[in-house]
Amino acid sequence: MPDDRLERLSRGEYSTAEDRADTIAGAPRTLTVAEVQAVTGFDRDTIAAFWRSMGLAMPPDEVRAMTAKDVDAMIAGYEVVAYGVLGQQTETQLLRAVSHTTERLAWWQFESLVDDAAARYSLDAESARMVVLDKIADMADIFEEQMMYAWRTHLARIIRGVGQTVSQIGPRDSAPAPEALPLERAVGFADLVGYTAISARMDAAELDLLVQAFMRGCRDIVSRGGGRVVKELGDGIMFVTDEPVRAALIALDLAEQIGRDNTTPPARVGLVWGRVLGRFGDVFGPSVNLASRLTGLAAPGQVLVDSATAAVLADQPGLTLEPQGATAVPGLGQIHPSRLTSKPGDGPFVSNLGTDPSS
Repeated sequence: MPDDRLERLSRGEYSTAEDRADTIAGAPRTLTVAEVQAVTGFDRDTIAAFWRSMGLAMPPDEVRAMTAKDVDAMIAGYEVVAYGVLGQQTETQLLRAVSHTTERLAWWQFESLVDDAAARYSLDAESARMVVLDKIADMADIFEEQMMYAWRTHLARIIRGVGQTVSQIGPRDSAPAPEALPLERAVGFADLVGYTAISARMDAAELDLLVQAFMRGCRDIVSRGGGRVVKELGDGIMFVTDEPVRAALIALDLAEQIGRDNTTPPARVGLVWGRVLGRFGDVFGPSVNLASRLTGLAAPGQVLVDSATAAVLADQPGLTLEPQGATAVPGLGQIHPSRLTSKPGDGPFVSNLGTDPSS
């Protein structure tokens, strides 16, 4: 292995994990809660609320667990609210969103590095972690640059997409009912057929390859079609689009393409066009629940939509809808699903979409 890193780590010739953590954090943990109170003027409850929003447990009063960077972040958050830039609730929501997302990202990065070290140097998991502890601080700047680049790129994409959608819709003839959820969205779910039974027969490496192939394939199809993957669900994904036909073609492509090369089982898809509430990068509402239930009713390689979505898509060229009969669903009552398919000879599904509306 390069530089005999494991041997040198065991002899203490590298800095400790604590030193590495301080380097990545940008400051050592030198402050107690009382000292942070003295510097900021905040009471303990305010500091605790900030820490909870970060997804962290409040440290004991006598422990030096906070840094100068923590103090700067607390003051910056206070100033954003004090100067009227954001309301307190919104500032807290945004802090929670960033913290939750970046915690997952940090774990994803760390686990990927461990997997890379284990594979390249033929190490067990614990030895691979020791190698990663040695080199991770040197990679922090690269990770930071990638994150900022990706964040700005996606934020710009959102702005372009929203601008284009607004310009296409134009002024509405009538406003939605006051009690209606605010956003019209297509919500779709796709999951792997028979995942539980198949995964039980796999070792860790095989399961990893299966999940990666499925998620990669789904993300490629959804993004190419102009949609957005809201979240990954282990054996499934949830996606949204601003336009029903685009969502229908993405759904058809997921059902057609996933499993075609035998790297994964086939997928089944449920799709609903309706009104939702958007929060935390996620969407909520009855449409989301209905799309999830439709996915569970679909057969392998099949796309099911509800009756309202079928009505929206009924006159679209290239699409066909076949009623499946009424089905009782706990919590939702009687639903009337239709199978969505493409007309023969219409060619590849997603390629008919044209370009991503946000590009």
